[in-house]
Amino acid sequence: MSLNSSIQTDRRLWVLRNFDIFKSLRDQDLEELLRASRIVSFGRNDHICMAGVQHTHAYLVKEGNVRIVHNHSTGKRLTLGILKPGELIGDIDLFHNELPLGESAEAIGDVQLYAVPVDILKRTIMNSPEVTIRLSKLIGDRRSDVVNLIQDVLFLTVPQRLAKLFIRLSAEFPGTTKNGRDFVNLKLTHAELADLVGSNREAVSATLSKWKQAGIVEIIKGFAVIKDPAKLADLGQV
Repeated sequence: MSLNSSIQTDRRLWVLRNFDIFKSLRDQDLEELLRASRIVSFGRNDHICMAGVQHTHAYLVKEGNVRIVHNHSTGKRLTLGILKPGELIGDIDLFHNELPLGESAEAIGDVQLYAVPVDILKRTIMNSPEVTIRLSKLIGDRRSDVVNLIQDVLFLTVPQRLAKLFIRLSAEFPGTTKNGRDFVNLKLTHAELADLVGSNREAVSATLSKWKQAGIVEIIKGFAVIKDPAKLADLGQV
């Protein structure tokens, strides 16, 4: 093996070792996953996994962000979650080799993923009680998030939902402007924000226009800059 190849292998092992669910894996298990995996790339809005399709590979987010979307037969969409580097796509139904019915995974921007054969990933997980526990907790947490999201869509107004979303995203994707203001370090369109709160682009745009005038939140080049955190917190308090 050449020096460059060895360095690349060590770096890829380091990346896998820093995935939360793999932190307790033995080196030989990580090496097996690495040998079996390949890196695949997707562009903005590309479909990665489609609902109802049995997949031979599971995907681990290496770089970029991926959204999990529920697509209703009426054409309406609801983004159930945004995955960051180090997270696993399809873990909610991993052992059926497919996403739950109606769900799909899409790239938000340019994305690089590790594609790992499902059978090898299953065997690795089943052979490690600690990884199984981590995955079970992750599945439980994500299901709770989905339940909370559905409750918000049913019972909260669009401004309330949008306020809660920006508060959560500013914690998950933190950024600070040159003048010290917090912003969501994730570029999203009005339509994508609408999918995240179970609304439509028109309602989201109208809310954001009011918030810009009131000096609460302003979208600058696709990034949400939070100008009045206290007021935003009041709006999201339910």
